[in-house]
Amino acid sequence: MAMKNHLLMNLRLPAGIEKLDQVIEGYQSYQAFQTALELGVFEFLDKRGSSNRNAVAEGIGINGMFSRDFLSTLVDMGFLSIQGEMYTNTKAANDFLLSRSPFFQGDWVQSANRNSHWSNLTASLRRDQPEKDNFKAGPSAAFLDALGQRAVRGELQSVTEAISNWEGFYGARRLLDIGGGHGLYAIALCQASPHLEATILDKPHVIETTMRYVTDFGMQNRIVAQAGDITEDDFGSGYDIVIVSHLLYKFRKNLAPIFDNVCTCLNPGGLLVCNHWFCAPGCAAEESGVRELAKALQSFGHPLCLVDDFDNLFAAKGLKIHDTRVVPTSFGPSRLSLAVKETEPAICTSQPSCCCG
Repeated sequence: MAMKNHLLMNLRLPAGIEKLDQVIEGYQSYQAFQTALELGVFEFLDKRGSSNRNAVAEGIGINGMFSRDFLSTLVDMGFLSIQGEMYTNTKAANDFLLSRSPFFQGDWVQSANRNSHWSNLTASLRRDQPEKDNFKAGPSAAFLDALGQRAVRGELQSVTEAISNWEGFYGARRLLDIGGGHGLYAIALCQASPHLEATILDKPHVIETTMRYVTDFGMQNRIVAQAGDITEDDFGSGYDIVIVSHLLYKFRKNLAPIFDNVCTCLNPGGLLVCNHWFCAPGCAAEESGVRELAKALQSFGHPLCLVDDFDNLFAAKGLKIHDTRVVPTSFGPSRLSLAVKETEPAICTSQPSCCCG
């Protein structure tokens, strides 16, 4: 031990130790929070109503010796309130932590503990390149649920509203969502237009989860899910709208062939929708360090670079940009591009530059 050469009585603690304590307490708070979700604390109080700590402990199956401090931790976080000896869910708990709420975030909260990037961050940071893609495998159902819960925090609403404002939207009949996962974008747009039918392409392992969402929303007669690889498969043709959202990061050094595949299946006059994160000028950080790291882990290293080069691909493929806008996401703002296919695509051999290496 480094202290063995010092007189213990003379040691004086340097300033700043509270920074370490804050990190540890943050971890402990997260563990208490996700344990509350696992034990069903908020669901219990929603069904039972205001309850004392003994009733809560018995209802969720914990030792009553720990109940006061455990519940006080949740009070300190702002998810429970207490009057006298009775505990009640706060509005934040009712809005975001009950499975009956359309804004339920429980799977998203717990995904940080289940996500391999964070649970083994050392290995993630030492990767020289993204993991080799296994098309026959796919993200877990829990991870897709977490992505869906993240999307309804504003991103899904912003993207689908922008698409529905396109003048050709209500005349569109066929939509293709490439890498659509949970399918919520296609579901929302089919809800908005009764004449629209959709195909959601993703990995074979994902399809069952996609169809669970489709069935839950009663859209199984208008939406189908099938396996499809953006780099190899023929998507068919005759689509009026094609969506590609947060899928292009791993292909950022070879995007032209991806645009070729996408444009082939889009009708003349149809709409291509791309939603991705881009590096800020000079690759400067736009968010806190931990949020930027989360975005980097999610986007296979870093976001797309150089917006101008990306936009040049649209022009090279006969796509005229109709609208661009900033979209809020839980990792920070992304850029939404909507482009209309007007001409036959030109031959393009250039690739977008990448300033991040």
